Amino acid sequence: MAAFLFSSPMKQALFFGLATLDIQYYLEEFPKENVKVKTTLPEFFVGGPATNAAVAFAALNGEAHLITAIGQSPFHSIFKDDFLSAGVCCTDLLKDQLAQPVLATVITTTNGNRTIFTHNPKKLDVSLDEKKLFDRYCPELLMLDGFYPEVAIKLAQEARSRQVPVVFDGGSWKPHLPQLLPFVDYAVCSNDFSPPDCQTPETVFAFLDRFSITYKVITRGGEQIIAQTSDQIDLIDVPKVQVVDTLGAGDFFHGAFCYYLLTKNTFAEALDKSAVFASKTCLFKGTRQWMNKLK
Repeated sequence: MAAFLFSSPMKQALFFGLATLDIQYYLEEFPKENVKVKTTLPEFFVGGPATNAAVAFAALNGEAHLITAIGQSPFHSIFKDDFLSAGVCCTDLLKDQLAQPVLATVITTTNGNRTIFTHNPKKLDVSLDEKKLFDRYCPELLMLDGFYPEVAIKLAQEARSRQVPVVFDGGSWKPHLPQLLPFVDYAVCSNDFSPPDCQTPETVFAFLDRFSITYKVITRGGEQIIAQTSDQIDLIDVPKVQVVDTLGAGDFFHGAFCYYLLTKNTFAEALDKSAVFASKTCLFKGTRQWMNKLK
């Protein structure tokens, strides 16, 4: 059973975006080129920004509904078992189709840093009735990671029509984002999020202001989080911990932020609590071990 149980009413959120199969290797240091490296057995994890965010939301006793694209393959049972153990309800848009999931090879070194090799997902050619979807799950919040824009934009438009807040995970810049950002209420971006001609937090915030996004955030790993509302800029401290593995920490931050935002915390309080939560997940290897060990 997931940790972090609370007595407050269960909050419901809809997460849409990428699900990946992560193959993680642990090494002393990142290898040089043209060498063969022997390691311990790699570990297999289900990952992806929206997926890991949904896992964190569920671990905090939220009702997490994930919509993603996986399909039928020899890896299907890994996804199914992971969602079951994490308490995440998943709708697979490719459930009746043969498809290889998005794969990611992760190299994690002894300082906890990770390097990821992966590929972009294929364009989704599916029919989705977003109105029925919202009627079915009645989400209080929608979180998007920017992948699959052909579906994400429709979901964001429906959320806006129902006054459901939209949280955007800005892990990296994608060309289609100017069509999605007008429907975003909370833009929570990494330091790697670089729109055209934006090299500083100030220019990134100014870019997001063009889309009338009131709440804007830039996370910077273990450094202070920069948060801007319409009238001020705040710096949020990130707890210093003995890092074992940073894989998924940013995704867990997003999931925790969604949960704390729905539990009557202010914007700044939600960011502060999410930073504490995400930092604690870095104390453990992989992306699921913390669920059994964190109290």
